[in-house]
Amino acid sequence: MFLYMFISSLEITGHHECEILPRGLGAAECQTRWENCKKNPGHKNFISVEDFVYKYLQRVHTDEHRDRLRVAIGLTVRLRVNKTSRGRPDEDELADDRGKFGLRLGTGFIYHVSHPVVNETCPCGLCKRKITRNFWIIWVRTAQHVVYNTEEAKSTRIDLFYDDDRCKRDGRMKTMTGLEVVRSSPYRDISDMTCVTHDEALGERIESAMTCWLDGLGKHLDLSDVDFLPFCDRPRYPTLIVSHPHGQSKKITMGQGKLVRDTLEEYNAPTCPGSSGAPVFGFKAHPDGRFYVLSLSPVHCKSASTPTQNSGLMSPLLSFLQCLSGIEPYLEQLNYGNDW
Repeated sequence: MFLYMFISSLEITGHHECEILPRGLGAAECQTRWENCKKNPGHKNFISVEDFVYKYLQRVHTDEHRDRLRVAIGLTVRLRVNKTSRGRPDEDELADDRGKFGLRLGTGFIYHVSHPVVNETCPCGLCKRKITRNFWIIWVRTAQHVVYNTEEAKSTRIDLFYDDDRCKRDGRMKTMTGLEVVRSSPYRDISDMTCVTHDEALGERIESAMTCWLDGLGKHLDLSDVDFLPFCDRPRYPTLIVSHPHGQSKKITMGQGKLVRDTLEEYNAPTCPGSSGAPVFGFKAHPDGRFYVLSLSPVHCKSASTPTQNSGLMSPLLSFLQCLSGIEPYLEQLNYGNDW
């Protein structure tokens, strides 16, 4: 019984993966933490968007499948939260920072956008509830520990299309301000936040991307010809994560995943501080032996990994204990995500 409780606890324990910076520190500190990372030294398995598009995505044989994977990357955003709410409970991992200003970095995913709203009062702070230009309401999903409530949403900056460092200089990266948290789940550590844009080109671009993404929700996209996804024996399946590790430009990682309980998924696709809230895309096996991309993606919520575990020193012990209990061995890097 003790052994079972010890191993079961690994499913639910872990720590958040926000990158937290002291007030006033920004890009330079993010770069330092990227270079000195202990969880994934060297980040050799983190693929830049440019490399993924030109070295991996070209190996997908159909335009439909390439477009959908490209859209998944494009709809992933960086979150910069500048305040921690006093409303967080005492048991919250960030409780010591309640009421304080300081930069917290995470990741999110745009999962819905309204058609342009006309002849209605705009809810954004700049318009002050006046009828102005057309606007689009955009919904972003992340982990609740990244954006806990509306107080924190209002101090959050959402960076879109931060694919490389050039994006900030040439204007390709776009930034919006959070508006409110419209739905959250403390149990699953998921938060849905809205923001508003008056940028017509940006609104139409997001609408087009969402149409591509949503049109594929009722379809099974055959990715059996994709040779870069890791091989998996059932019940595991290939997993792909898009995130902003250490607040850096967008990166893609791949690994194995499996459902371990209810909506909780476990995977070894590498993650780092800054990856909290990232979308976790799974490719489930069909009885015909092919893999299909999942319609919905869990939210990366926590990691139970340590540098010691990642170096492989803990894996034999965990595997031995799990074999004794009849539980399948865990993946080497213990990361977890929840779905609604």
